[in-house]
Amino acid sequence: MKTTRALALLATTLLTTGLASATAPIGNAATPPATVRAPGTSAPGTSALGTSLRLTVAHGETPSSGTPRTVTLECPPYGGTATTHPDPATACRLVDSVNGDLDRLDVDPGVCTDQYDPYTATASGTYRGHPLSFRHTYGNHCVLLRTAGAVFDF
Repeated sequence: MKTTRALALLATTLLTTGLASATAPIGNAATPPATVRAPGTSAPGTSALGTSLRLTVAHGETPSSGTPRTVTLECPPYGGTATTHPDPATACRLVDSVNGDLDRLDVDPGVCTDQYDPYTATASGTYRGHPLSFRHTYGNHCVLLRTAGAVFDF
């Protein structure tokens, strides 16, 4: 009974971590058993497919205007030890909602003044193991927050 429960738990763990498929056998003589790793870790010599971004907001038309503010955003499976973003959970959720295409962010399409007081936002790093580079100048701070939400709210 305990062996059956342990095998069921192992199969569930493998399926939820993506280390096995529902149709793959749990193990046989031809294939060695999979190694189960703790969430947020990867095998030696491989990289986890997490998100690690350096985000910058500058008051002006260039990323170096005024005094730019910069934070680091790490999303699962990294674990966030280097995250300095004030709301990483919401920011990661928003980045995931557009599959890393930050040009598609439109968090709260609402009304902002037409006053031109530009803010430039940049992002560089990796999204789920793929290079990500983003730069956009918003008409003012309100437009930045309504468009990008928590991603660039720091």
